[in-house]
Amino acid sequence: MTGPDQPTDPSTHPGPDAPAAETAPEPNPEDWPESPELGWVEISAQEMVAYAATVQRIERMTVAAGAICAAAVAWPLGWPLAVGILIGTLLGWINFRWLAASVNAIGGRIVNAKSRERGGAVVARGIGRTFLIALVAYVIFTCSVRALVGFLAGLAMPVVAVMGEAVYEFVASNRRSS
Repeated sequence: MTGPDQPTDPSTHPGPDAPAAETAPEPNPEDWPESPELGWVEISAQEMVAYAATVQRIERMTVAAGAICAAAVAWPLGWPLAVGILIGTLLGWINFRWLAASVNAIGGRIVNAKSRERGGAVVARGIGRTFLIALVAYVIFTCSVRALVGFLAGLAMPVVAVMGEAVYEFVASNRRSS
């Protein structure tokens, strides 16, 4: 333990005459090794087809889950809730599609330096999605609180669909491995 009266080890505490620490140069992405863990990897056509199929399944499951939920609540809880679920599901489906397009655009912009996609357009679409959902929620709220509850439940249908896709992928991977 060193105190104010005890000398310090010069190797651990450089003095005022010590040279400034050198900073490492910024790594260049072109110099990165081509490995899946460390650098860019080309995506095969087969992986792109699998990705597109996954997105399509999620879209179909979103619509199916919303229709099933709306039908299940229509009689016992009333049509305003069912209509709210359908409207929320439709907007959730549109939001998912726009979100997928934004992710693809950002990915394309990152991978392709000469991309025509502008960053401002991607941000504007994101803000537009949020504004559209808020506007529809406000209009529904002014008409019926029950419909607003259904609308919010309908907005969650893409989450239900993603969970369904996770189960599908788990079952499919277990079938492939056996």
